[in-house]
Amino acid sequence: MDRVKFRTQILNRHLHRPSLSSPSSSIEPSICLQYSPPELAETSQFDTRSMRELMDNHNFADRDWLYGLMIQSKLFCSKERGGKLFVSPDYNQSMEQQREMTMKRIGYLLDCGVFEGWLTGKGVESELRKFSFLEVIGMFDHSLAIKIGVHFFLWGGAVQFFGTKRHHEKWLKDTENYKVKGCFAMTELGHGSNVRGIETITTYDSNTGEFVINTPCESAQKYWIGGAANHATHTIVFSQLNIDGKNQGVHAFIAQIRDSDGNVCPNIRISDCGHKIGLNGVDNGRIWFDNVRIPRENLLNSVADVSLDGKYLSAITDPDQRFAAFLAPLTSGRVTIAAAAIYSSKISLAIAIRYSLTRRAFSVSPNGPEVLLLDYPSHQRRLLPLLAKTYAMSFAENYLKMLYVKRTPELIKTIHVVSSAFKATLTWHNMRTLQECREACGGQGLKTENRVGHLKSEYDVQSTFEGDNNVLMQQVSKALLAEYVAAKKRNKPFNGLGLDHMNKSCPVIPSKPTSSTLRSVEFQVTKLLFLCVF
Repeated sequence: MDRVKFRTQILNRHLHRPSLSSPSSSIEPSICLQYSPPELAETSQFDTRSMRELMDNHNFADRDWLYGLMIQSKLFCSKERGGKLFVSPDYNQSMEQQREMTMKRIGYLLDCGVFEGWLTGKGVESELRKFSFLEVIGMFDHSLAIKIGVHFFLWGGAVQFFGTKRHHEKWLKDTENYKVKGCFAMTELGHGSNVRGIETITTYDSNTGEFVINTPCESAQKYWIGGAANHATHTIVFSQLNIDGKNQGVHAFIAQIRDSDGNVCPNIRISDCGHKIGLNGVDNGRIWFDNVRIPRENLLNSVADVSLDGKYLSAITDPDQRFAAFLAPLTSGRVTIAAAAIYSSKISLAIAIRYSLTRRAFSVSPNGPEVLLLDYPSHQRRLLPLLAKTYAMSFAENYLKMLYVKRTPELIKTIHVVSSAFKATLTWHNMRTLQECREACGGQGLKTENRVGHLKSEYDVQSTFEGDNNVLMQQVSKALLAEYVAAKKRNKPFNGLGLDHMNKSCPVIPSKPTSSTLRSVEFQVTKLLFLCVF
């Protein structure tokens, strides 16, 4: 039969379903247009709760409690679809409205006690609870998660890890209850990944016992500073420290940029970065410092200090080691970004696969029913490998979180290498997954309400912030190669950094693999770890 005629007949049957009683029946919707959640049409004995516990890995009850809080509030735009309740931001709002809603949601979560112990809590359980809450918040809205992450993980984390007792007592509790709203001024217009090259300069005035922070040129303006444009009252300023004409390298300082009424402080200039392709609920800004004076105590001094008479003091004499010590505590940002990437992949795959179980296209025979999208092998090959890889990467991210919360000084290097590798690999995987899911949803993938298309623009930034992915992978390669060379020179086995498998005489992938080798648990686990890291 002529292909055009065949397709015309299919379309005709699609719109005019033949009736046994009346050959001229009115138009009725085909089954392929009667969308409903797949689980309403097909029952399954699969224990989804156990799978959720396995995938989330920790703080299962805490996550459900936070879901409940969000569903209860109109601030989270809950809607009923197919007998289920969903929450999703209204992305049709203007940039200003999205920023306002982000702050209102933070206020609601604060009043409900969500942030209690995020900075003042101690121990593994406290950190895991914080991670789980941030993941739930990120599933709702990336802007909300980033705004909270900048305040707690970057500003709060810097005070916690770079500061000492005097800083903890003064700033942590006020940060936790949002009396202080913090931001994190590291990136500059002229320097991003190359933190060591930042141009902001801080000098010490021994006559007054104050530090003086200055933006010497336009490329030194702090850029993309989340929270700076509208809401932040204080910031961590990363700056070159100049003592008696000698540059001591990058150090971190606390500076106030707004008063309690929201007015910008003297000698500080702030400008809005404007509308972005995503994350418009975050008020990114630019900051200039015109010889801003801060107390000597505002130097975060866990690594180095300056005495009252202007002497530079540090137990770490090597500048490279001192710089590494400054950056080591920032690992938590990469941990949370990797987790956010995987949850974004889970959301997009859930939407795309559920859609493929309701949407039909074409029929095998002239009079047969149209075929579900997921029954096409080509559609399976698009989505199911990404689903399998997302499972593997979810377990890998859980491993990274446990590595981080149970960290010891001996694990600092390992955590840096693994978190850098996972951050890059998982965010790259997320962007590929989002694009494939968008295409797999056809035109429906363009609707903001359906989330998949919009998630692409929301999460695109992950490939560059907290370290450009290509630069991070170069760091990983350099560290692994150095470890390999050092182990060979010492003629000792590899220890950590994912190289332990090289201690065995048998390679991971034999030249002639047998069926038993390929099916073994050891081979499968090693292969998954290899894929996640490399």
